[in-house]
Amino acid sequence: MKSTSRRWELLCLLFAFLLTRAHGQNTSCSSSEFSFETLNQKLKDMKNYLESVSDKWATYQIAKIYTQLHMLTDIIQKQQNKDLQRFLPKNCTAPIVPEDGGLLCVSVTNKAYCKPMCNAGYDFSFIRRSRLYEECSAATQHKWTTQFIGGNSLATCSKSHIMVAGAPSAYFPEVHDCHKIKSDEQQTEDITKTFLSELATAGIRESFDSSRLFCGNKNIN
Repeated sequence: MKSTSRRWELLCLLFAFLLTRAHGQNTSCSSSEFSFETLNQKLKDMKNYLESVSDKWATYQIAKIYTQLHMLTDIIQKQQNKDLQRFLPKNCTAPIVPEDGGLLCVSVTNKAYCKPMCNAGYDFSFIRRSRLYEECSAATQHKWTTQFIGGNSLATCSKSHIMVAGAPSAYFPEVHDCHKIKSDEQQTEDITKTFLSELATAGIRESFDSSRLFCGNKNIN
């Protein structure tokens, strides 16, 4: 709870700074401003403020804002990495979440299955149309099955004009990358149902304890 409060405080402080720069008004970060709904709306507003005032800032000022924003995304990414390790069976190490994509994972007791997915405009480095998921369980000696030699990389997503290496369900829609899908509970539930159906077709009909979508960093081109 303390770390969550600190993350919200950092977001609020950054918003207050931007609002002050944009309109010269002082904005405090009282505890009443730490609700998800309030800060979520403020972050939406921040986009409009940045578009209207950032062209008036010096290069070093823009770089400072970029650094602060990058620091916040790093905090969120590190929290996700911790969540991923907690989500997995005790003896399974955390797989690397592909950049410009994600891992859709389900787990039960002492086994986990993760489905690599790429954002639109990116493709897998290996053909995996019939290889929808990777497994970590006692049957795999608690190591991830993977097309890579050694390590915990299950897939990579590389920039590509065509997407042919994976099954159609292994790509996020063009206007909804991993992070946008994850922010929508219904869409996350929809792709999870598809994955469970694919596992059932493969003969895996476990009553999974939980499911989770983990997203990689998105490259800015």
